[in-house]
Amino acid sequence: MRRMKRLLSILILLFAFLVPGRSQVIIIRDGAFTGRLSQIRGTVVDSLSNESIPYASVYVIPAKDTTITNFTLSDTSGVFKLDEVPYGNYSFHVEMLGYKPWIVNRYFRDFRVDLGTIKMQPDEEFLSAAVITDVGNPIVIKQDTVEFNASSYRVGSNAMLKDLLSRMPGMEITDEGKVKFNGESIDKLTVGGRTFFFGDQSTALNNLPASIVDKVRVIDRESESTRSTGLQTGQREKVLDVGLKKEYEKGWFGNVALKGGSTLVPKDDDPMKDNRGFLFNANGLASAYSDKDQLTLIANGDNVSDMSGTFVIFGLDGLNISGLGGGITTSAQAGANLNTSRIKDVETTVGANYRFSGNDSGNRTSRTTFEQSGDILTESESSSHSSGNAVSADLEMRKEKGRVRFFTDASVGYGVTNSSSSGTNSTSMDGTALNDGTSDKTGTSGELSASVNSSVTIREIGGNAQRSLRFTAGGSIGSGNGNSTESTILNTVAGQDIRALSYRESSNGLSANGQVTYNEPLGEKWLLSATAGLTFNHNYSQRNASDASGHNDYYSSESDNLAMRQQYGLTAQYKWSDKTWLTFGASVNGTLNETESKSYGISTVTGKDDWNWYVSPDVRFQTSSGMNRFMISASGSSGVPSQSLMLPVPNISNPSSISLGNIYLKPNGRTFITGNWSRNDRAKFSTFMVFLMTSLQTNPVTYARWYDTSGIMYSVPVNTKRPGASVNFSVNWTTPLDEAKNWSLTVGAGGGYSSNGSYQANGMLPGIDKDNFDYTSFMDSFWGDKSGDLFYNGKSGFSESVTRTISPSASASVRYNQDHYSFNVSANARGNIARYSLNPAANMNTLDASLRANGSYTTKNEFEFQSDISYTHRFGYAKGYDLPEWMWNAEVSKNIGAFNLSFKVHDILNQTRTIQHTVTANYMEDSWSLALGRYFLFGVKWNFGKMNASHDRNATRAAINMSF
Repeated sequence: MRRMKRLLSILILLFAFLVPGRSQVIIIRDGAFTGRLSQIRGTVVDSLSNESIPYASVYVIPAKDTTITNFTLSDTSGVFKLDEVPYGNYSFHVEMLGYKPWIVNRYFRDFRVDLGTIKMQPDEEFLSAAVITDVGNPIVIKQDTVEFNASSYRVGSNAMLKDLLSRMPGMEITDEGKVKFNGESIDKLTVGGRTFFFGDQSTALNNLPASIVDKVRVIDRESESTRSTGLQTGQREKVLDVGLKKEYEKGWFGNVALKGGSTLVPKDDDPMKDNRGFLFNANGLASAYSDKDQLTLIANGDNVSDMSGTFVIFGLDGLNISGLGGGITTSAQAGANLNTSRIKDVETTVGANYRFSGNDSGNRTSRTTFEQSGDILTESESSSHSSGNAVSADLEMRKEKGRVRFFTDASVGYGVTNSSSSGTNSTSMDGTALNDGTSDKTGTSGELSASVNSSVTIREIGGNAQRSLRFTAGGSIGSGNGNSTESTILNTVAGQDIRALSYRESSNGLSANGQVTYNEPLGEKWLLSATAGLTFNHNYSQRNASDASGHNDYYSSESDNLAMRQQYGLTAQYKWSDKTWLTFGASVNGTLNETESKSYGISTVTGKDDWNWYVSPDVRFQTSSGMNRFMISASGSSGVPSQSLMLPVPNISNPSSISLGNIYLKPNGRTFITGNWSRNDRAKFSTFMVFLMTSLQTNPVTYARWYDTSGIMYSVPVNTKRPGASVNFSVNWTTPLDEAKNWSLTVGAGGGYSSNGSYQANGMLPGIDKDNFDYTSFMDSFWGDKSGDLFYNGKSGFSESVTRTISPSASASVRYNQDHYSFNVSANARGNIARYSLNPAANMNTLDASLRANGSYTTKNEFEFQSDISYTHRFGYAKGYDLPEWMWNAEVSKNIGAFNLSFKVHDILNQTRTIQHTVTANYMEDSWSLALGRYFLFGVKWNFGKMNASHDRNATRAAINMSF
């Protein structure tokens, strides 16, 4: 009977934790207290109206400590009672959202202590900024911040931060483990305003439990430069800040979870389904917080795609850790992140990270190329395996107070990757076979890199608050090497071509940059700014090829690239008020891209002293009034093509698709115009957001492609004479549908338009001589002089083609959120309409339409049921790629004390398909990637520290009192 009562108490406690709007009792103890105990009582009321304040947080912290030892909430009449407080000296706290904290230091030494009526004073500053202050209202707009109330988006007890974000309107988690909000990328993710794993968003998304999150804020704030100088330069950053619940802001907490399972038998014979058998997913998190320090330790590993995969990639353009996209991942990570503010006014973050990533991928593609001589069909299948290990260490120091402000960050990393791949392909025209072939490739590479960036701002020069001088400087260094082998077999009408090559590659890179900015006030409202900067990049790469006969000159090369950029700007700012201002001016950018390339002993120098100059606008206007906020800006940038696009040797790893670099590629310039308007109705608690972004690019890089009579495709990167243009917009409206705000509606619409040039051969052209290839001779006939006179005049057989694409989209969802259950029903449609100027009759239109429903239900016994089902139909895809798809997932979990048990079945109907449709240049392509089909996972999670209050008898007793 005693055991039954204890189990009932625990279940009631957990019930109280998971029901929004009910009491949450969290008591942290390092050990059992002994001695005499106090019972503290009182009533919490509003100081102006004398009305009772229910659900106010009441707790005590022992003197010279930071740990909450006793905690409760006021009841519906504002009455609270703290039981069994050991005699001693405490800091007594009463807190409620929208009121100033009530704090008193007191020595408790009586059995019963009656504090009487505690009058809470409203926080006028908070109330004037806040739009929504209660749990039932999910979205708040405060000037530059969109704030989501986490309790309004119910997720399971096993959910991580990424699961919570995916429920919020406008949020998107990409395959690379990045966050987008209304189509715009999040630049930085912080926790409690503090740097968390140096911007590695996937670490926070996959490791922070959703249950500890109170608020999620998307902050569109000024850049670090603007915050230091006050000059609105048009450069802003989007920060996603994860605010923790009050009880997690001090003390320590964490969890450890382990899942195991398998793909379901019988095995699927589809080569695009992976039946790997045993599956596992494990992760652990431990965090300790205080007023000045934040320490987080993480470790995880999995071979099932519950997490966003990351992978370490090395190449001539340096080290990169990116998402895998397609395929099945195996990953592991261990990391530590320490953030401290013990140095006065300085926030310091140090971290270390280890990552392992593996990927098994497969692809089946069907490409139709629209040629003037006829449509060419290319079908291929490939499989690959990649794995990588990387270690990194980072340091960041930031001071944003006082006359002298600074920021610096430094990082160092090393990694190694291994890869292998194989594939088959075939090409035909109008049903007549042209070629078929196979290819195999293996490789190993390593990279060491280090970087440092810093800035110093001196403010209030000469006693003027707005006069400032700012210096920025940075640099990086990297070195890499690698070995690879490739073997290919190509069958054509002319015969069979068999090749085997091995490569040794090495690269070294160095970059440095510096800039100085001076700001001079002109009166009270005007501010004038002048900027000058210089960027320097030097990269050297070498590639030595060999075959059975020894060194092969035709496929060996060297490339020595020097890129420099000068920037000069003059900007004026007029400020009507703190909420309305205008910045306008222009910048002049000069770019030099000088390359010395050597192939087959012949050296070619391009870009020597050839500076390309661009003038970019710098305009930004922002105003906010009442429920509305409006912003529009225009800015520009310039860049140079990557070194890998300029290598003067053929890439023959795929015998039916051979690519070649172009040493004459020019730098490019880009101009952006962005705008957004948001409106929040304070009476109806509805939000309306409109986002617009346009870009215009000069000298964009595209490809000139052609086929020879054997159906082999060749491609060379070129700059287009026609500028590239794009326009994207999105509209999002969220509103409650009932007075209690349990029902809500979200409607979204968007679209995009792009116009891009490419070059298409007028017919089949001769290929290259793979045995006696001479890059200089080839470019003389294909390109002409350094300006490309033969190519752009059409004398080498190419015409310009323009691809115009329209991409409309629409979505709608209805959500119902109640204490024990919730569900969401949504519909989405995305279209793609494309037209080629050289072939207007080509049908490039596609439509993806999907319906989705998900729901969750938590019983009084803490059983948690979740399920989602979706249907997707694809129109306009190639035959075999247009199959409709049902996806059904389900999960059940149960809290037992400090543990959570779960069982999940993924893709119950076994219909997973990873399909992508691509329209670009003069072809359209449908691809089908390897995916993990139906599987199941058993899981157990243990919560400890503040995430486990079930063992505290005071918490149990308080939960019973509040429930009955």
